Amino acid sequence: MPRPSRIQYENATYHLFSRGNRRERLFLKEADYAVFEKMLLEAMRWTGIQLFNWSQMPNHVHFHVETPAGNLSEFAQRLFARYAQYFNRVHRLVGHVFQGRYGARLVNQEGHFQEIVRYVELNPYRLKKGRLASLGAWKWSSWRYYQRPESQWPEGCQKAFRRVLERFGSDPATSRKNLACFLADGLESGTWEDFYKVRDGRFIGDEDFVEKAKQKNQEPIRSFPRDLIAGVGLPKLLTTVQGLSGLSTEALSSPTKKRCISRWRQALAWVGRRLYRIPIVQIARVLKRSEPSVSLLVARQDPLAQQAAETQALLRALRTPDP
Repeated sequence: MPRPSRIQYENATYHLFSRGNRRERLFLKEADYAVFEKMLLEAMRWTGIQLFNWSQMPNHVHFHVETPAGNLSEFAQRLFARYAQYFNRVHRLVGHVFQGRYGARLVNQEGHFQEIVRYVELNPYRLKKGRLASLGAWKWSSWRYYQRPESQWPEGCQKAFRRVLERFGSDPATSRKNLACFLADGLESGTWEDFYKVRDGRFIGDEDFVEKAKQKNQEPIRSFPRDLIAGVGLPKLLTTVQGLSGLSTEALSSPTKKRCISRWRQALAWVGRRLYRIPIVQIARVLKRSEPSVSLLVARQDPLAQQAAETQALLRALRTPDP
């Protein structure tokens, strides 16, 4: 199965990451971290990307970037190829340094910008056991620069760093303090990864964001068949399901897991969301369920949804205009 294409366009924002081949170390000594960071900043300046923040760990790296020129691949290839050459030369090794191609997830900047800043910055603190280190204990990340005055920021980072701080306050002192609290709260609560839900293996954002990104990449997106009646709202959809199934609204929204009811519930949710773009919040309200549970219900239906007898019956009914 071919790999999905890398989506690149001007002013796109990404969470970019890569790890050592076979999960082996990328940095064998302190000097390796410094060389990689130097090459990272050089690649940033060479390609003109905006580097919001980054973190380097023994066997993997994370970045939060924006590409004004739509040239993510140029940035990543330059950085990783140069460092691999350095690493093999200095340590007298041969072969791959990085594991496969780098990962890049397109991020909805409006809804997830601050969370990606925190996710990248706190990655070095993901301990499986032992006492959690305090914020700032890990040296090789961009956090140490954010604590310094702007005159000590790396060359070329000023614009990106300012954009991050502007999200946390109107003046440098306040924004640094608020950013520190934001990071520390996430570290203490351990919930800073909860938002990280990846769609289609490439996106962090809601379905509307995913579809717009695919359109920019000239990829096909889901749309309802042309013979369906356009503009059907949730009341019409609910009435149609009730007419076909004989089930009341109370039955459809009940907690029962009876197969005959569950499948009609699934058909309503999938057709409503996937084909008519009815907001999840509206479907959740009718079915008396949480929005995440309805999203999961719809996602689980995707592979075989249109083969289900209930969905087929609903689609046939929606192709027939009212007399």
